[in-house]
Amino acid sequence: MYKQLRTAPIVAWGLWLATFGCCAGGLAVTLGVTRPLTAGVLVQGAIEALVFRLGFATIGLVLTLRRPTNPIGWLYAAAGLVWSLEVPGAPWLEYLVRTHRPLPLAAQLVAVVEKVAWAPAVALGVTLPLLLLPDGQLRSPRWRPVVVASLSGAVLVVAGGLAPGPLTGLPITNPLALVGWAGTAATVADAVGGVLHVGSLVAALVCVVLRFRSSRGIERQQLRWVAAGGAAGVVGLLAVTALLVAGALFGFTSGAWLAVILLTLPCMPGAIAVAVLRYRLWDLDRLVSRTVTYALVTALLVLPYLLILPAATRLAAGSGSLAVAAATLAAAAMFQPLRRRVQDLVDRRFNRRRYDAARTVEAFAARLREQVDLDALENQLLAVVDQTVAPTQATLWLRPSASSRLPP
Repeated sequence: MYKQLRTAPIVAWGLWLATFGCCAGGLAVTLGVTRPLTAGVLVQGAIEALVFRLGFATIGLVLTLRRPTNPIGWLYAAAGLVWSLEVPGAPWLEYLVRTHRPLPLAAQLVAVVEKVAWAPAVALGVTLPLLLLPDGQLRSPRWRPVVVASLSGAVLVVAGGLAPGPLTGLPITNPLALVGWAGTAATVADAVGGVLHVGSLVAALVCVVLRFRSSRGIERQQLRWVAAGGAAGVVGLLAVTALLVAGALFGFTSGAWLAVILLTLPCMPGAIAVAVLRYRLWDLDRLVSRTVTYALVTALLVLPYLLILPAATRLAAGSGSLAVAAATLAAAAMFQPLRRRVQDLVDRRFNRRRYDAARTVEAFAARLREQVDLDALENQLLAVVDQTVAPTQATLWLRPSASSRLPP
């Protein structure tokens, strides 16, 4: 066990570097073969790499370094690597298809991998982590069939990559498609794998709900994060599946599935990572209040500031750079009282406990400067601690003075 823990960081960094290398290779190939090379192409590739490949790989790296015995981090690292296997060859394959050139064997393999890589990636990065969270153990042995179904569905979808038919996202048929009874078997395997994939996703979400209902204490705090992130991720994947099935049945293509994935899927690994690491889980309500605070402060301060600052700059343009700087500082200073008022209002409305605690401490500090009775001060201090910290018990120990320690 000790030797395994020593080699875990090496393996974890190796998985992350392999994923990063695939993404870097995809960027290099894109720069070499994509024409015209627009900013939109680069931005879309960067977003996909950060959300799917490097996003999952980085979360997996953090979890494996912090919790090497928890399999969830390893699952995320493996999912990021599987999702990035087709990245280096995808731009080359698109270039060959766009220019109507024959596909060599390597390009055909890239096309098949691009078609089926989503299934093992989703099984490793979505379904299995939901079943194993937060401690890396199944809720009970009765959930083992769901794990088997998820893995079997991924394997069957990979086998279905040899089924005849068009490729996803490419206007060509499968170049490695089997014919005859073998092609029929591959088509059936693809369909059965898809059913097992969707069914295991739904079962994983049910598992999260059941865990949350029966959880207590720290585990319940962990599952508060997972319930939000996991629900968003699974609902997004089911919506993507529905869009793809509808497109296949009714013969239309839509890029909405990519937008749904980009918006929903990153919620789940981030939430599970927070739950596994157990970092400030009890401050979820404060996180929400902070989000509201800074959103309002940004709306009330930044937007008017951006509107007033250009006008002040134009008015002072003829007076030199010193006047422009003075106008900028004056415009910023005018909104400082408003910022304090807004933050105080939001704290009082959305973070009442912290607001009341701060006011209690301020009032005690004011009384402390005027209080001379030690007994009264002791009672007030214990009352303040009880109101702000709310401990189960509190005791105040005062060191006796030097005169009281002398013998009579």
